[in-house]
Amino acid sequence: KFRTALSETAVSHVIPVARLRADTAYEYAVGVEKRDETLAYGARGAFVAGALSALPTMRSEARGRSSQSLILADYIAGFYDNTASAHLIMWDELGEPVWIYEASSRRNPSRGSVHHILPNGNIMYISRGEPDNPDARALYEITPLGELVNKKIIDGGESRAHHDFIALDDGRILYIGRYHFTFDDSANGGDAETPARVDTLNIYDPATETAERVWDPMKFWDIRDPAQRGEWFKTSGLFSWLHVNSLSRSPDGGYILSSRNLHQVISMSPDFQTVRWRLGGPDSDFDFPDPADRFRAQHTATQLPGGGVLVFDNRAELPDGGNYSRALELRLDFDEMTAVKAWEFSPDPPIYSSVVSSAYRLDNGNTLINFGATEDLATIPIAIIEANAEGREIFRLETIDPAVAEEASLGPWRYRAYPGPESIIGETTLRAPKPQP
Repeated sequence: KFRTALSETAVSHVIPVARLRADTAYEYAVGVEKRDETLAYGARGAFVAGALSALPTMRSEARGRSSQSLILADYIAGFYDNTASAHLIMWDELGEPVWIYEASSRRNPSRGSVHHILPNGNIMYISRGEPDNPDARALYEITPLGELVNKKIIDGGESRAHHDFIALDDGRILYIGRYHFTFDDSANGGDAETPARVDTLNIYDPATETAERVWDPMKFWDIRDPAQRGEWFKTSGLFSWLHVNSLSRSPDGGYILSSRNLHQVISMSPDFQTVRWRLGGPDSDFDFPDPADRFRAQHTATQLPGGGVLVFDNRAELPDGGNYSRALELRLDFDEMTAVKAWEFSPDPPIYSSVVSSAYRLDNGNTLINFGATEDLATIPIAIIEANAEGREIFRLETIDPAVAEEASLGPWRYRAYPGPESIIGETTLRAPKPQP
């Protein structure tokens, strides 16, 4: 049961109603709050919310209750296929989809996956390609009612955005970019013109519609040194160095980067001029007394207020074949320069997400974990799990779309899941939904 209020003076009002479940009967009452703060109700009625037309074949099942009123996540079907579509979804505390926005469809092959809630309550996401320019990147800003209020094309060449961004306090956007170049790798048995892709940090200014590169790893490390390459994958004809897949603020105002191919978390100074420390991978500043505490191909690295680091540890392609993924918190000792596991969560039975996925610490100490891909997307659901500090699972949401999995070369996956806002359009909860017996 929710209340949505308007305060504008008008002869007539249009009152949007949010957080509706599909195929559900609702009753409503319209009232006026008087000067003594009592309500005088007038019109009453009933209606049935429509079917889930945006994702008609998606199936979901939830257990438990999330501590979050809403969870915001993407849902991408057929990522590398002509069947590609991307939606942003808010799920309520019982795992029901109550808000859906079509970020792309088969008619518009741009794929929006990385998204954040802005201070003004709007949602911004990066599109991966535009209908007339597959190489372009664009920032879309939408209202909670799905109205497009801003769209900025970021140059499709040397500074195109990917994987993550941060909305800065002054309205500018800090984002992960990349550029391509060739170098002579013949000393290591490579080609004299080896093609490579380097990830960077850039700031986009909407006022001037210009982007500035503020951090280039080539100024800190030597790409010609094989020891600095980590997993030297070739993607789209280019060797991908670093593959930075997440960007976040540290508690002291610096920045935390996650490099998948280096299996490394990097701490950057607020002015981007200093790499303060490196955790994991080549030239790690921290030792791991227990080798089992090392992470591999991780996503969404964040530094916690106490100084520790939380990652989604994909554990992809381990030589020993130990294929399971986990959320992992490491305690960093800056005196001894060691990293020791403080907490981890892996469900029973285990889930292996070799790519994508996320883990975020909630204000109440729980952790929201997104196992965004599975080994068999046609039959194994992807899952959002909330676990408490004792490692107990208190909420699980599983989603699958068999129809898409059969049609696409790669079935549905979810890049990230975030704790959502308290409300979608300012509605207040009068009575929370009850789980089914």
